[in-house]
Amino acid sequence: MKSIENKTLVKRFTFTVLMILIFHLLGFITIPGINGKQLAKVANNQALQLLTMFSGGGLNSFSLMSMGLSGFINAQIVVQILQNGVDPKLTLWAKSGEVGRKKLDQFTRVVALIFSFVQSIGITAGINKLANNQFVMQASLWMYLVIGMLMTAGTFLGMWIADQITVKGLGNGTSVIISYGIISRLPQDLGNVVAQNTSHGHVNWVPLVVAGVITVVLGFIIAWFNSSEHRTPIQYATREVLTGKQSYLPLKLIVPGVIPIIFASSIFSIPQTFLSFANSRQQATWYQVFNQFLSMNSITGMIIYCIFIVVFTYIYSSMQFDPEKVTENFTKQEAYIPGVVPGKPTAEYFKRLLNDLALPGSLFLVVISVTPMILSTFFMPDLQIGLTGSSMLILVGTFTDIRSQVQGLRLKADYKGFLDTSYDFD
Repeated sequence: MKSIENKTLVKRFTFTVLMILIFHLLGFITIPGINGKQLAKVANNQALQLLTMFSGGGLNSFSLMSMGLSGFINAQIVVQILQNGVDPKLTLWAKSGEVGRKKLDQFTRVVALIFSFVQSIGITAGINKLANNQFVMQASLWMYLVIGMLMTAGTFLGMWIADQITVKGLGNGTSVIISYGIISRLPQDLGNVVAQNTSHGHVNWVPLVVAGVITVVLGFIIAWFNSSEHRTPIQYATREVLTGKQSYLPLKLIVPGVIPIIFASSIFSIPQTFLSFANSRQQATWYQVFNQFLSMNSITGMIIYCIFIVVFTYIYSSMQFDPEKVTENFTKQEAYIPGVVPGKPTAEYFKRLLNDLALPGSLFLVVISVTPMILSTFFMPDLQIGLTGSSMLILVGTFTDIRSQVQGLRLKADYKGFLDTSYDFD
């Protein structure tokens, strides 16, 4: 069985690498009618850096894959909020099993099409404004429409690649591509950090070593917190305990994982982008108001960002773990929680448990995400977004999911070997 297991893992790993390579190569297909030299002048814009992370690094060259999965992520945010009791039809689809899931998926892709097209045109126009109208050569309505269609097509290619990784590769395809975008920026970000601590050709290694140690320690803390779980004891009415082992229902401390950070960052990337494109209106009242409330560089903006993370943690926790559905499965299996009455009280127990877990989980996500922003805004202005705690959490979450999938494939191989074995009881 080891050989079968190894072959499966090698095939999935190779397929994942191949898909990432295809995504990377598509990033070399540049958009026509663009002056790439002007893009380099605005590359340090914070909003563009955030978009680059979600695009898999495509905005560095303004390629076919420049938008990456940002439009798709924004569409998922909208659809998941709407299906959580806001829109009756979408809510019904969410509860209609496989058929409803397919309808939701189709609707999400339609919304992603609209978001990607509008966002691509807006970003192109914004960069052109930042570059003093030198970015888009022979700018016209037709040129913007062509650019929008090409970048939208790139988004759907990225969605297809992500789907293929999810089905045939290792890990969640969307998280894998986002992680690739973070990793692809690390050499540049590390180079910037080294340059900041270099004077007259001599490198000051003390802050670099301290930063490295802090990063490693933070990584271990994130990994531990991400893998922490609450175990609810379970007993079965018609099943005798033969092994002496207690059954548990494990529930992660951070139920939705990195999704709240991805969603909150994606939402904030939109106003940040448009604010950065309106630098000429910095003295206008509306600009100052929006910059105060919708920029991650302000205290108010950070607070709103934290609220988004907390809200998405609670919302997505209830979507990932449906107490009503779990209680229904318990009834079918004649399972119960010791000390809790089966039925509605069990559902209420799980709802309270989710709320209890969501609070520390969301606060941890807030601390991890906001602390680097505070350091960057008030103490270390040159800190790059690719080295933030949220990026580390995304990476840890992605690799944790891959590890869990690998363990599942190994377990499946073991069970297959057991079932395929012939036993003689004579």
